[in-house]
Amino acid sequence: MMGQIALFSASVLATLALLLGRFRPTIERPLQIASVIALLVAVLHVISLLISEDTSYEIVVDHTRPGLSALRRAMGLWGGSEGSLLLFALVIGGGLVIAPVVDRLRAAPSFVIAALSSTSALAASPFERLTNPAIAGSGLSPILEHWAMIIHPPLLYIGLALSLAPALVAPASARRWSAAAIGVLTIALALGGGWAYVELGWGGWYAWDPVENAALIPWLLLVAGQHARPTHLVSRWTALLVWPTVFCGTAMTRTSLRTSVHAFANSDGLGWALWPLAIVTSIGALLYGFATRTEMVRPLGRQRILPLILLIFAAVVVALGTFRPFIPGEATDGTFYSRFLFPVAITGLVGLGIAPRWKSASARTLLIHAVVGAVVGLVAAGLLGWTTWWQVVFAGAIGVAVVTTIGGGLRPAHRVLAHLGMVFVLAGTLGGTASLSQTHPLDQGESIVVGGHTIMNKGVRFAEGPPPVVSADMTIDGTTHVPAVAVYAERGLRLPEVATHRRLFEDVQVILRSADDDGSVLVTINVEPLTQFVWFGAAMVAIAWLNLAVKRRSNHSHP
Repeated sequence: MMGQIALFSASVLATLALLLGRFRPTIERPLQIASVIALLVAVLHVISLLISEDTSYEIVVDHTRPGLSALRRAMGLWGGSEGSLLLFALVIGGGLVIAPVVDRLRAAPSFVIAALSSTSALAASPFERLTNPAIAGSGLSPILEHWAMIIHPPLLYIGLALSLAPALVAPASARRWSAAAIGVLTIALALGGGWAYVELGWGGWYAWDPVENAALIPWLLLVAGQHARPTHLVSRWTALLVWPTVFCGTAMTRTSLRTSVHAFANSDGLGWALWPLAIVTSIGALLYGFATRTEMVRPLGRQRILPLILLIFAAVVVALGTFRPFIPGEATDGTFYSRFLFPVAITGLVGLGIAPRWKSASARTLLIHAVVGAVVGLVAAGLLGWTTWWQVVFAGAIGVAVVTTIGGGLRPAHRVLAHLGMVFVLAGTLGGTASLSQTHPLDQGESIVVGGHTIMNKGVRFAEGPPPVVSADMTIDGTTHVPAVAVYAERGLRLPEVATHRRLFEDVQVILRSADDDGSVLVTINVEPLTQFVWFGAAMVAIAWLNLAVKRRSNHSHP
């Protein structure tokens, strides 16, 4: 009962703050803080139920099982719709309460906390009890037991909470909050991509999943806002548009409008409960933007126009792919995004190195650096065997970006770090266009060469579990790896454990599809060029933005 009482208390306190704050401003913030504390109590109560394995509660039965560590039992909090929504309410509410909100917008945190906590209490309570307690839980979804899932969901929520703050605070503070949000979202998205890459066995790190897109769009908008001046209209509008993006994305992905690899994305329990919040925040953001448009008058600057156009266009493309068609069904295919974002990536790569130096360097110097970079990129494409026209163009653009960026000197360092990081991420994306995937049967002792790599099957092992696991001893270029398949009969799942042979320029993945008693196997072999560049680049981008967020005078420059 304590958790349910705390959850309802959070809703009541936030509602009181919303209703009374206009007449008695001095009590509004204490009520907001009290509502967040009540949400924290509710979250801690859920965690205690999960760790103690109290199987009289549905959330415990659905998202934990015997044999899990205490930490992985606690992960059941974000393993389904009820617990993850409660955590989302706490993190979003806490972030908004901590932010130095300007006086005329001080009611916004109250409204958001009231809406989210009420939705959690009435439409998706994590405190539902079973009539008859179960003997044991059926378990957290096995694919969520990966170490990255310990960090990824909470960090993603923190990033989204930070991304909402720039619209509510003064322009000078908004730059710092925005930079922090970009840095945290970068880490969260990279962790999610790393999880997908090694856990799902689909041979990729980003599949345009609607839940991840709902975080990518705010990232693009905030980066665009950082490329405008703090007091320019673009900076205000990009911050405001984050609000409908976050809450429309939350409403869409937590109902059955879009399929997703995330466990909570197909929940029918919430129904349309989150749509009023999404609609009100969208209308409020638009009205506030139009009402304050005359306050943002500082000139934009010519060198800022190109990155703004590219980033906002990319955000629109991702939004269209995520939200269209606005009816139940499968998510938009990845070819939609690649078709429209390819020219953005090429132009952006060239602009990453040239735009920051447009005023400081002569046209002749920039041209020489661009030509040298293009030649370097084309030579690299030849060495890597990339022959299709888009790979050649992409490689040339990467070369231009690297040489023009480094050629300008390391000033300011955070800008160079962020730009080079994006070059690495886009280079890793290019590598995905040259990936190779083949499925082959292999007898025990047999080997095969795929993409220049030798894969040998040394035999099969079986472990009774739980869960039962079939594994194969494989060598990849002489190094032993053990791909496996775990069988979760109670869930009807056969989940592969991918074996990944990592190299700087090329990864080799082996995915076990089936195995026989005679030691033969059926395996899928993926050769993934430049994937490591994605992780290096994301780390560089995150460090650059977080460094900018903690600077005392963060509003004078941007990565």
